[in-house]
Amino acid sequence: MNCINNNKYTYTPSFQAYYKSPFGKKIEHSLATSHFSEDIVADFEKIFNQKRNRKCKMGAGKYGTVYRIDDYFVFKKYHNYDPKFMPVKVNTKTMFDGLRTYCGKVLVRIGNIEIIRNATRDRRNFLQMAKTVVDGPAAYARSLREFCTLPQRAFDNLAQDFQRLNGIYEGHRFCRFDTGNPNNFIKVGKSIRIVDDVYDICPCPNSNDIYAFLSVFIQKGGSMKLKKEMFKKCIMACEKYQLPMDDDIKYFSKEVNEIFGYAGVRVSFEEFDEVIKTLRQTCPNNKLRLTKVREYLETLWD
Repeated sequence: MNCINNNKYTYTPSFQAYYKSPFGKKIEHSLATSHFSEDIVADFEKIFNQKRNRKCKMGAGKYGTVYRIDDYFVFKKYHNYDPKFMPVKVNTKTMFDGLRTYCGKVLVRIGNIEIIRNATRDRRNFLQMAKTVVDGPAAYARSLREFCTLPQRAFDNLAQDFQRLNGIYEGHRFCRFDTGNPNNFIKVGKSIRIVDDVYDICPCPNSNDIYAFLSVFIQKGGSMKLKKEMFKKCIMACEKYQLPMDDDIKYFSKEVNEIFGYAGVRVSFEEFDEVIKTLRQTCPNNKLRLTKVREYLETLWD
C-alpha cells in the first residue's frame, strides 16, 4: 500500500514467501490422492539423512526429536529406535481434526519415522514453553515473559480444545494432551499451538482439567508478577469452558496447591474450588459468572 507522508510515498512490503520442498509437494500430492509412489521412500531416506542436524532441529521431547523438512512439514525420529523406512502408512484418523490449536497429527508414517505438518511456517516467530527442570530457570523465565504477551483469546482457544478433547473417546479409551511436557505448547505469533501426539489411551475421563492446563504455564521460577498475570489468564480461560476440577481435588490437590504457591496465590486450591463451584452452580449467566470470577481472582493476592 502506498501512503502519503509529507508529500512523499513510502512502501512497506507485507508479502512473505514460504518454502515447500519438492519432497513436501510429493507428500501433499500423495495425501490428496491417497497414492504414494514407490520412490517416495528413497526420497525420504535422503531427506532424513540431510535434515537430521542441529540447523534443522526444531525441538526434542522425552521420546523423540523433530526436524524441519520445509515450511510445511517436519519429521519426528524416536530416540530408542534405529530408523526404518518401510512400510508407508497414512493416518486416516479424523477424530482430532476439529481441534483449533492442535497441530500434532501424524500424517504419514514411513517405517518408524513420523511426518507431521509444521506448526509454524515462520521460524523467526516460534517459541516453546520451557520446562524449568529440564531447560533451566532462564529458559522458563523467557518463555513466561513471551507467553504473557499473548491475548486472552489464545488461552480461551486452548481451553476450548481441552473441553472438546474431554468429549472424544472410544469405549474406555479417553484422550488427553501431553501437558507433562510443556515444550509441546508453542507460541506462534499471537496464538498457542499444541504439537506432538494426543494420548488416546488414557484410562481416566475428563483428564484435560484445570490442573493440566495450569501445569504447562505456572512453574517454579520466573517473575512472580508475570505468573500472577498468567494465572489470571489461565483461570479465565478454564472458567469460560468450565474445565473439570473434581479429580484434581481427589488425586492432585498436592500438585495443584504447589502450582498455586508458585503463582503466589494466598488461598488453597480447596478454598478456590469451593468458590468456583458455587459460582458455577448459582450463576447460570455465563457473562455475569465470568465477571464474578474475575473479581474473585483479584482477591487472591495480598
